Amino acid sequence: MNVMVPLLVASGALALLSGAVVLLWKPNRVVSLLAAASLLLLGLQQLGWARAIDAISWGERNSWLDLSLVFALPVSLAWLLLSVVLARETEPKQTRVWRLYISFQALLSLGAVAGLHWFSALGRFVVGGDGRAVPLTSFAVLLLGNLLLNATFLSANLESTYLGLSARWRRVFRPMLAALVLLCGLWIYLAMRSILTGRLSFPDVALTSIPVTLLAAAVPVAFVRKRMAEASVTAHLKPFYETASFVVGMAAIVLLFALVQIAHVTGWTVARAFWISTLCAALLGLGAVAMSRRFQGSLQRLLEPFLYTSRFDPEAVWTRLSHELDASSTRQDLCRMVPARTAEIAGIGPVTLFMASGGASDFEVVGSTLQPVPAERVAREEPLARELRASRHAIHLRGRADDLGLIPIYVENAKQIAACEAACAVPLNERGELLGFILCGDPDRGRETLAGTLLLLEVVAQMVTTRLTSLRRDR
Repeated sequence: MNVMVPLLVASGALALLSGAVVLLWKPNRVVSLLAAASLLLLGLQQLGWARAIDAISWGERNSWLDLSLVFALPVSLAWLLLSVVLARETEPKQTRVWRLYISFQALLSLGAVAGLHWFSALGRFVVGGDGRAVPLTSFAVLLLGNLLLNATFLSANLESTYLGLSARWRRVFRPMLAALVLLCGLWIYLAMRSILTGRLSFPDVALTSIPVTLLAAAVPVAFVRKRMAEASVTAHLKPFYETASFVVGMAAIVLLFALVQIAHVTGWTVARAFWISTLCAALLGLGAVAMSRRFQGSLQRLLEPFLYTSRFDPEAVWTRLSHELDASSTRQDLCRMVPARTAEIAGIGPVTLFMASGGASDFEVVGSTLQPVPAERVAREEPLARELRASRHAIHLRGRADDLGLIPIYVENAKQIAACEAACAVPLNERGELLGFILCGDPDRGRETLAGTLLLLEVVAQMVTTRLTSLRRDR
């Protein structure tokens, strides 16, 4: 107890001081105000935990623990709201779902505070020989489940924002991101361990002092000295549900639910159920990686942004191409310019652009670096178009370990692939609608660099799609 309380007090005081610094020096931006408010709330929660743990006498406890646990919900919501608006466009349509979710969770938090009048979140007595834990009630399990969900969404949004930033802003954001990811990880660990063991451990609570201290140091540097509030994503934002953080977080939630059910049905202890389930899951995962080509592709898709994005700067690509795209006043000008510029920027060739003309049901060649230009068409219901519309990502067409999954494309679209000398295909998707696609050859530096090149091509495709949509709207 003697060590935990000073740690919590020190981290809470630092968070309050950092929040005040950001509030005083950068009060003119919504993002800065949110960052300051999030730090202030986090500092108050740390002081609340310190007050609650310090007031515990041997075998007894007080209501401060209940309030501190409930207070974790608005704290996590404040950071989640910051992750939604940080470096992003704040158009109502883009944030509507998040505003509804955060509003619902805010009402739930108010209900939890009111519920403390009738229910207790934690048991009335400390447990364990050292008096370092308190038992959970069903009410506390619901609160920790919500905290687990908010932490998962927070980490997923942070990952999506980080991948969309330019190299410069990534360097600024990295220390703050590391502290926030560590905080989310400890929140997830605290929630899962507490639910599985049925008790809230005070040393686990004290561990949060580490990321809170790091965050208190990183946020003022990012917002006051490095002007993080002025950052803006330059690449297409990856949907949060496609991030590795979301997959890991949801897997943790599913695993938690499964462990509780397994322990209940079998009568095993939670620890035994965890180790047996972990062993079975590891064996099944290894089998899936070894046998399932679709699983391998999904795993590769999750890891590619971290393996290859650092090889190019999305902001540099955006700056390099945006002026030329904006200068194209007609769809025809755009279609003529895109293949050559794509080949130059990505270092690939040849490049052929397919588009649907008017309300036509087929995609036809509207521009290519090949001479003569291939006279090919692809129907909307052919396998290539269906795959691009469903995947919404660039796909390999040659040299893949999972070629068997593309047999329908190789059979029905072999003529177009051969005529365009295509090694990959990149969709031009706008809100679920396939406007067209680009067929590209191998990179100049060799086929082994194709995986990283696909991410660069997706950035180019997003820019072309944005300009096409603008031209359609202006007609």
